[in-house]
Amino acid sequence: MFMSVLTTLPEGVDVYASWQPTSGSGVDIPAGVGRIGGRGHLYFTLTADPLVGGGVMGCDAIQGLSEPLVLRVDEVAFPVGAVAHRHTHAGAGWRHLVSGCFRIETDHGSQVIQPGTNWFEPSNSPVRAVALQTEGETRFVRCMVIPKEYEGRSTFRLCDPKDAGLPRLQVTHRHFDHNL
Repeated sequence: MFMSVLTTLPEGVDVYASWQPTSGSGVDIPAGVGRIGGRGHLYFTLTADPLVGGGVMGCDAIQGLSEPLVLRVDEVAFPVGAVAHRHTHAGAGWRHLVSGCFRIETDHGSQVIQPGTNWFEPSNSPVRAVALQTEGETRFVRCMVIPKEYEGRSTFRLCDPKDAGLPRLQVTHRHFDHNL
């Protein structure tokens, strides 16, 4: 199975999610609406074969997950100074930075992410994210394929139990979980 993040939806895609920005602002309010199907600013598709061509901003294989599965779309908002300490998710998927600026640290290096950038995180792959903006918020929309046992629950797992006592300022807004 392959997940793609796109600006336009190709014909013949059966399973997809859309996300459309709204006028929401502040970390406690979603900045958009995510739905299964529909029209949007961003699309996340699941296909048997990789997608290529116009509108495709990224495509990657979803590996290491056993059925039954759930498709989740959510947003994560970081106020100034927030850090997502080194953690993993029990699902794989694409992220799209809507606002702000991030430094993403993985086992493969560090990268500064600017608005409009997409990145893929494999299942159970350690990552640390640091919000770099000095005002406003850093926010990304995320689409993941997760094991059904996480339906309605967080997939976030800290890598180091000692980090559990550190501040967790980011706020997650779940749009939906959809059984595949």
